[in-house]
Amino acid sequence: MADEQLTIARRLARAATAADGAASIEVVYVRHYRSVFRYVLGLTRSADEADDITAETFERAVRAWDSRAPANGAELPWLLLTARRLATDRWRRLRRQAAIALHHEHGASSNGHAPRTHGAGEARTEFWLWFDALAEVLSPRQREVLLLRYQRDLSDEDIGRVMGISTSGVRSLVSRALEVLRNHPELL
Repeated sequence: MADEQLTIARRLARAATAADGAASIEVVYVRHYRSVFRYVLGLTRSADEADDITAETFERAVRAWDSRAPANGAELPWLLLTARRLATDRWRRLRRQAAIALHHEHGASSNGHAPRTHGAGEARTEFWLWFDALAEVLSPRQREVLLLRYQRDLSDEDIGRVMGISTSGVRSLVSRALEVLRNHPELL
């Protein structure tokens, strides 16, 4: 049933694009929902957070579509940039709330950061174990640039737009990340 609905949605999306020459928000949603969700999942490592941020990304896209829709073909970088900004805002807000709660509960800590806590024993998949190993050797920006390059298959220009860096900065970041991975062949 779900496959049949997805097939119908794709046919409608193709028809809508062909009819007016520009992608409508419905077409963009059908084309890019999964890409945005996977990108955010890679950033957050939480399906619930990824779901929330992806929904909010498309909610903002719907509100802004008529006045600020990107050029046809540039929708995915625009959506990924929006998702990245939402995730960053969420992390900042959570960090502030955690610091405030920690300050009230135990007084101010020496470094101002909340202690890192581990999960409550939830099941870990092989992928997340591998991802955790990557997280130990790659910086968050290196992980992000590799996700955008190899999972989302974006151009250097689009990655630069999403991450707020130049195209040469993208190439440099990718190069450094790959060098780190070459020094850790057990992760490849």
